[in-house]
Amino acid sequence: MVSKTSIIQAEVAHILESRWFRESTQLRNLLKYVVEETLAGRPDGLKEYCLGREVFHRPPDYDPRNDAIVRVQASLMRKRLASYYEHEGRESRLRIELPRGGYHPVFQEVELVETPETTNDVVSSASSPKSSHWRPFAAGLAGGLVLALAIFGFARSWQNRPPIPAPTVWGVFVESGTETIVSYGVPLFYAGAGVFIRDTSVNTPGDQSKLALDRIQKLLGESIREQEDIYTGIGDLVGTHEIVRWLEQRGVKASMANSHYLGHSDVQGKNLIVVSSSRFQTLLREMNLPSHFRFDDSSANGAFFLDKPLEGEQRYYQPLTGAGVDTSYAVMSLWPGKGQGNRILYLSGITTWATQGAAQYAVDSASLGVLQRRLDADPANGPRGRKSPFFQVLLRVEGKYNQVRTAEYLTHRYFDMPDHATSRAAAR
Repeated sequence: MVSKTSIIQAEVAHILESRWFRESTQLRNLLKYVVEETLAGRPDGLKEYCLGREVFHRPPDYDPRNDAIVRVQASLMRKRLASYYEHEGRESRLRIELPRGGYHPVFQEVELVETPETTNDVVSSASSPKSSHWRPFAAGLAGGLVLALAIFGFARSWQNRPPIPAPTVWGVFVESGTETIVSYGVPLFYAGAGVFIRDTSVNTPGDQSKLALDRIQKLLGESIREQEDIYTGIGDLVGTHEIVRWLEQRGVKASMANSHYLGHSDVQGKNLIVVSSSRFQTLLREMNLPSHFRFDDSSANGAFFLDKPLEGEQRYYQPLTGAGVDTSYAVMSLWPGKGQGNRILYLSGITTWATQGAAQYAVDSASLGVLQRRLDADPANGPRGRKSPFFQVLLRVEGKYNQVRTAEYLTHRYFDMPDHATSRAAAR
């Protein structure tokens, strides 16, 4: 006789291979862990702190009040389980649920309601062993049909929504219900005599030390003045548009903002995404956030600089041009936001088209799936830093004629900082 434990384990295996779970390493690990702890009779392992440490590899000083990773993933898992049982698992006799308010799974046997099609199958296959497992519910047939139609309508609407990529990057943005501001970078121009002048080495208003201002004014025969809001890079704007569209497709309230007009109070209690080329001045510079891949503008083309490169890494990553294919670099950084549980995501390239490449990478499910597996494979405290929900990824972006062709992962590092660090720094 098959034991109940074996039945539960078989059901878990089916769920993990379903389209709702097979691409999400974190959800797979969470489901396996809570089921195993329950079957082993270890309720202490189902506490939020234990889940954060064992499943999501949080450090010993992890505080669930400041890091909502377990709550966010549990909420997402409840939705995925519901979707699984409405589609691939609709004929399963065993249902696994995670009731709200806790992390203890419930295993429930259910009776399968027959439709006319399944009834005909049973009649025509009376000798089949499978037929003995079905019980007719003729009295509830009408209600079952109404429910089936409702589920069908919901399934159609759900399937029209694009899939959510790996939650390490997007979980809080999508699940928290908090407004997200998407800010685009704006370069500093100078204007006068009917012309606009851009010097890539001058990016801060008032900083004219590198600009041959006197010589230019003498050539023009007219004074020139700062113009902060004339143009922006095409890649920055296209990348911003793609991020906003991606968020809105998932029901996230998102608004666009010029980086020059954003202050600390504007992003308090909100999520912030900055899509900006590395040279452009943004609010993030005032926040003085940490960075492992620092932008170095001492050269004409710019570069990302690594303080302590690991084996196989370079110290400098500079743009290259040749054979019709250009190579540039970008970073994707995730920091705590200005408010408990909020996030700041920074997508920035050396060139404006590399910034667009970073934005495209950030919304590509396949790319984020690969990144997720890399993050999951890291030890709690390894050469890339102590594991945390905040990290920075270096990307290589290839393009042709300033058009993005590919954006791929190169390496990553972790930020060792609490969820409320930015808020605390801003309050000083």
